[in-house]
Amino acid sequence: MTQKAKSSIFIVIVSAVLLAIIGCSTGDNKPSEKTEHISASPVEVKDTEPTPSPTPTPVIDMEEGTYDISEMPLFAIEGTDYVPVAFELEKLGSETADGEPVIIEETGEEEADAESEDAEEAAASEEEGSEEDSEETEPVKIYNKYRITLKSGLKFKDGTPVTAEDVMFNIRAHANKAYDGSYKLGFLDIPGMEEFRTQVPNAEREKVAKILAAGGFDVEEGKYPEIEGIDTAEQDAVWGCYDEAGVMFARNIIDYVNKNYALNAYVNAFMSGYLTYAKVEASESLKTAFAYIVWGYGKKKNPYNYRKNTLTTISDKVFDLNEYELTAMDLWEEIKGYYKGDLSDEGIDNDAVPGTGTIEELIAEVYFGKQDYKVEDIAGISTGTTIAEGSDAERECIYLTLSAENDITEFNFFLTSPGEFEKTSALNDPEVIIEVGEEETEGEGSEEGENPESEDSEGGEEA
Repeated sequence: MTQKAKSSIFIVIVSAVLLAIIGCSTGDNKPSEKTEHISASPVEVKDTEPTPSPTPTPVIDMEEGTYDISEMPLFAIEGTDYVPVAFELEKLGSETADGEPVIIEETGEEEADAESEDAEEAAASEEEGSEEDSEETEPVKIYNKYRITLKSGLKFKDGTPVTAEDVMFNIRAHANKAYDGSYKLGFLDIPGMEEFRTQVPNAEREKVAKILAAGGFDVEEGKYPEIEGIDTAEQDAVWGCYDEAGVMFARNIIDYVNKNYALNAYVNAFMSGYLTYAKVEASESLKTAFAYIVWGYGKKKNPYNYRKNTLTTISDKVFDLNEYELTAMDLWEEIKGYYKGDLSDEGIDNDAVPGTGTIEELIAEVYFGKQDYKVEDIAGISTGTTIAEGSDAERECIYLTLSAENDITEFNFFLTSPGEFEKTSALNDPEVIIEVGEEETEGEGSEEGENPESEDSEGGEEA
């Protein structure tokens, strides 16, 4: 092959390569087969989740000044511009539930190790000792006492100065039994908090507990048991709630069964192969009959007759559901008769639905609901005045007694103006973005917090 021919072939090859490259880059070199156009899936846009509540910082020492804001947290919050209500938090000491002062001494590592060894030796000797000596004693409950001094110059958006009573108003509103937001102040271990949240004085709760523990009317003796400080009329009033509580007890069973066994397969297995759950659901009598059978109160063999539409109970009662409306009261009577009124864990309470009250708790609930109690204050929280170190000016403060098992940061919450609450019945939860200053943009609903809509506006009245 001549040199010229070789050069020509080389030029042709190079040209072909260049054309291929140009074709790829310009899109001229298309595949012969037609491909269907597939739309790209739209990008899923998720709603922005609210920023998690920042960790409160209880140690407060901020400059004084005048602030015009709508709601404020009690303590400072890291990473935000929120102005705290508290100027200073001081732990005043600790005491037992009986009010006895507690002195907690700090020990070094060596002392701690020695104490640990002593504790191990004591535990070993207890195991070797008698049963009486080895009985565990109940640990002493410790409460910490705090003084929360309020910052001066604070004003709500309407210009109203922030006072200690405004803080107490918010505490009462958040602890109200009707409040269902994210603050759990009502469940903190603070003396008097349970009384306020439930609106049942401790003395009344203890009285009812004694009556229930002593047992009801003794038919053989013809009288109620004798209980020191409690007369027969009070016992009669409590036990008068027995059947009403029993209907609630039976209702819990009916609701539970028809929630958790709402399938044709269960209806076919327990009642009849000709029956569907849709038919059961459409009839209160059948729903109750279904609960009877699932809970073991129907006759052991063929308790429900589909053709006759009758239920035969474990006590051989026959209910004609064509003519009779079966109710929770009927089921309660069956339960009561089966256990002969035994209120123990092996008796009626053996049939309590998981997560619901025992019969004793329901009796107490019904009884308390009939009383006109009024608990206005929380014993472990009060207002006062103090003089901060290095200042002659008096400041308002809150005195708090809180179980050592609770962290003080659990007591943090946003403060809402009583006037604003009166208009909107809204309390701010931590995730709610609030208005800070008049020039700032109002965030997502300072009115979107959880609403403790009490029937008688307890939160507002009590403040």
